[in-house]
Amino acid sequence: MKSLPFLNPAAGSPAVRNPGRPAVIVPTQAIDAEELAAECAAAAATGIVDAVEWRIDPLLAAASGSVLTRAEAALSLLPRALTAGPPILLTVRTGFEGGQVEITEDDYAEAVRALIAGATGVEVGDGTAAAAGVESGVPGAAASGVPVAIDVEIDRAESRSLIASAREAGVPVVASHHNFEVTDSAERLLATFTAMSEASADVAKVAMMPQTPADVLRLLEATSTADASSAAPVLGISMGPLGRTSRIMGADFGSCATFAQIGQASAPGQIDAVVLAEILDRVTG
Repeated sequence: MKSLPFLNPAAGSPAVRNPGRPAVIVPTQAIDAEELAAECAAAAATGIVDAVEWRIDPLLAAASGSVLTRAEAALSLLPRALTAGPPILLTVRTGFEGGQVEITEDDYAEAVRALIAGATGVEVGDGTAAAAGVESGVPGAAASGVPVAIDVEIDRAESRSLIASAREAGVPVVASHHNFEVTDSAERLLATFTAMSEASADVAKVAMMPQTPADVLRLLEATSTADASSAAPVLGISMGPLGRTSRIMGADFGSCATFAQIGQASAPGQIDAVVLAEILDRVTG
């Protein structure tokens, strides 16, 4: 198992202290500053969370204006998340990925480029940062010392360009692929992991919905195979009640992290973070 690359060693995260333990990531879907600060602070206060995934699609759905205006609104809240301490993974999900906003491919790309620019203060890609009004970055984002990473869905039309832009700006990238209906074939799972690696993603993540226990086994086997052949960390998740084995024992098959919940879950089958961390600490020593 390789380590999640955007941990904060200075903060002494549990996964840094215990290299045999996968990182624990918890989601927040906050849409205002107070809620975001409170949920990130609550995650930090547990002492068991390594990173927070901020799902900004609910905010994009609730806000008005162009997608760039809405992305800028999200970025204005980012410093409040960073004050809590855990690294932040910025994620936009649309409906077919289990998200809450419907935007076009072009709008998705513009939103992600704006997030990259806002997290670093660096103009990227085709000048989207300037168009979004975030060419100087978000005060406190780059200077806070708290790592910020970006999720890019690999099936997006501009995924490779987005990953390249993030890497050029020094922002770690989690390339992801989701199937909320079934579990992909072994061949497609391996091809997806390979595509993520070839795109130079810092982490390759797949999340599948199992229909049978055999689906979970297929996901875990593909994750293990990908981990053995890839220089980048991998993350394989089987969702729903059937997939709980992947969330608890995924590290044995190469997964660098696992997603848990504090309060509202962001995907089916997430386990309470405190309960999951206790299990992980017991099994990893």
